[in-house]
Amino acid sequence: MAERLGSLIQQWLRANNFEAKANESAVPAYWVEIVGESVARHTTVERIDKGRMFVRVESAVWRNELALRREEIRARVNERFGAEVVKEIILR
Repeated sequence: MAERLGSLIQQWLRANNFEAKANESAVPAYWVEIVGESVARHTTVERIDKGRMFVRVESAVWRNELALRREEIRARVNERFGAEVVKEIILR
């Protein structure tokens, strides 16, 4: 029953063009799963706007680390949601 309800909600979101926005707002909830605990402790997803994900990084060292892994992280986010949720990562 829960799977059927989830499927119906997903279909409704897709039909009404809300799926992308729902995926964007869900990324922070899955951030630890996507990047791992050590990276997540030093970063915060601020927002995603039109495919641009803004990530707050606590230091220059971590900013450099994420810059090197930017494409990998983008791919993992998109893989997690099965859609191109993130097109670009902006580190702050």
